[in-house]
Amino acid sequence: MNTILILELTVGIIVSFTLLGIFIWAAKGGQFDDSKKMMDGLLFDSEADLQDAVEKEKKVNELKEKVAKRKENEA
Repeated sequence: MNTILILELTVGIIVSFTLLGIFIWAAKGGQFDDSKKMMDGLLFDSEADLQDAVEKEKKVNELKEKVAKRKENEA
């Protein structure tokens, strides 16, 4: 019983440090330095893109309402 616990802790620690090392390596390599793209996306959205987003949101809300009504009718 004790050996299984020690084995689980050892494997868990090894996996944790491996994932931490991968994250630090990616952060130092600039993997997460994409703030310029996000800001440019906000600044240069066209009116058509915004209109598409509004239409998509309306469709999602309509589908949610249909599902809710269907559930009410079934109950």
